Amino acid sequence: MSFDRYRVQSAVELDIGCTDLTKWKSYLSQFKDYEVTDSRREKLLVELKNDASDLYFKAIFSLADAINSLSHGRHSWAVIKVYYAVFFLLRCSLATRNTAFLKNNGIYTLNLEQGEKPERRDNVKHLGERVSGDHKTTIVTFISVFSETDILLTNTVNGKSVYDWLMEIRNQVNYRERTFAEPNNKYFFSSLFDRARIKDQVDIYLNDEMSVYCFNEDHCALAAPLKIATIVRRQLFEFIDFEPIEPVKKTEITKLISEIKLTQSVSFKALYDFGRG
Repeated sequence: MSFDRYRVQSAVELDIGCTDLTKWKSYLSQFKDYEVTDSRREKLLVELKNDASDLYFKAIFSLADAINSLSHGRHSWAVIKVYYAVFFLLRCSLATRNTAFLKNNGIYTLNLEQGEKPERRDNVKHLGERVSGDHKTTIVTFISVFSETDILLTNTVNGKSVYDWLMEIRNQVNYRERTFAEPNNKYFFSSLFDRARIKDQVDIYLNDEMSVYCFNEDHCALAAPLKIATIVRRQLFEFIDFEPIEPVKKTEITKLISEIKLTQSVSFKALYDFGRG
């Protein structure tokens, strides 16, 4: 079975000399000593821009799919979808800051600046717990790097950062609750289940310049992911000079949102159409 892998990861493996992934762990020493040079940076940056674009599509598609689910009254699985959208967006955001994630017997980041080497990011403590896995490592890394500059880290939801709160409700739905809550809604604002009003509610979230809805428990589950998407959209627009989502994939997004007329939202359309091609 073959599958696509992150391009920076593949490029580093080949650069080090590993062509057999079953032996990748045996290259750990070379991996830790891997250093970004000018020539390596140029090649890796091309791959990182493609990785960022792929991550961005996964995020926007997940958001559109979640909104589609909400419009049909399906809210439990929508929690998982918006959480994954945020995970992809944080990875994309870090990529636009020249930061790639790599794996070799642990999770590392590599800053694509001359002289930089892989930095271990998992196996640390966050909120009293050991950090492991792609998701928690990504969130903790993002928080540690951008705690002073990210608007969504300026306030909390129930005493937790927005990112920790979203991860908490995802874990609640995915792992802790015996069954899905349908038809009872626990995490989304009621207007999102009204097909005549959902477009207007999404637009309210997208145009919330003060981010007040992001810190309100009744709204955060969708307001925060949409706010993060608008921020990352601007970052990606500056990072790449091509359209991140190809036409056939844009079509798949529009299929998910056309029924609720979200295709008429200028703000939402801007998330998946950069107008570059």
